[in-house]
Amino acid sequence: AAFAHPGPSLVELITDPKALSIPPKISGSQVLGFATAMSKVVLNRGAGEAVSMARSNLRNIPRR
Repeated sequence: AAFAHPGPSLVELITDPKALSIPPKISGSQVLGFATAMSKVVLNRGAGEAVSMARSNLRNIPRR
């Protein structure tokens, strides 16, 4: 109903802050940037945080 309304409206959303947004095509520089970011996560916050992020994103991958 809020999106069909012609005027301003307020929409409340709940999102997963660890969710990964994946574009349809990935470049080599994006892969390098992701690897660098994950390395920093492991070094600064530990492997447990990286595993938690991976679990959060695996549930969003379509299964056949």
